[in-house]
Amino acid sequence: MSLKVKIFTLSTCSHCKAAKKFLNDNNISYDSTDVDLLEGSQREAALNEVIQYNPQRSFPTLIIGDKVIIGFKENDIREALKL
Repeated sequence: MSLKVKIFTLSTCSHCKAAKKFLNDNNISYDSTDVDLLEGSQREAALNEVIQYNPQRSFPTLIIGDKVIIGFKENDIREALKL
């Protein structure tokens, strides 16, 4: 059973890029949203979703199954993905 992985990022954020690279390097499929590239109601909807998981609205925000990981914390991500 594979966990659903979702990541909210900013296109300019080095920690976000590192998190995506880690997921790609480990062949983890994920949904990614670059919040800063969205406009209007799409951006508002994405930010509202981020706030549900991470009220500080910091990036990256990863949702792995029922776990929320704020920032690129490789050990936490590995644990959540059972790598």
